[in-house]
Amino acid sequence: MAKKDKEVVLTERNPYTNLTILQKRYVEARLQGLTISAAARAAGVKPTATYQMESHPKVTAAIRYLLRESTKNVDELTKSDVMTGMMDAVAAAATAAELVMAWREVGKLLGAYEPERKILEIRDYSKEELKELSDEALLRMAGKETKQLEDVIEDAEYSEV
Repeated sequence: MAKKDKEVVLTERNPYTNLTILQKRYVEARLQGLTISAAARAAGVKPTATYQMESHPKVTAAIRYLLRESTKNVDELTKSDVMTGMMDAVAAAATAAELVMAWREVGKLLGAYEPERKILEIRDYSKEELKELSDEALLRMAGKETKQLEDVIEDAEYSEV
């Protein structure tokens, strides 16, 4: 247990230093993600004292302090760090599905899947106004490209009247 005690930064502000050995074991177990009852068992706390341990002011102060300290550097995570991690995932992919998932995440990170944005104009046209619109305008309203109209015209058969 002494090794774990050395991993914690010991300062006067650190409430962890004021805990008993049993409390330190409990705090360490909670910080590892164990539930209240699992942390109590791992620390050797009697079942009847489990919730007293969790609500003890020194224990809650130590947990809050150590969580705050452990997340201080998270803000310094950069896009480059994430990209390095994703490329490691690509290299470690064992199956095609894992490889596709890893590359998909890389694509998202790089912005390859940015949503296409269209500006919609909502307007009511009268019959007369619709008759006056050009073919290109009508195609745009229908969501078609004007080039598609040209393709249709080229493929059509004409007969002179």
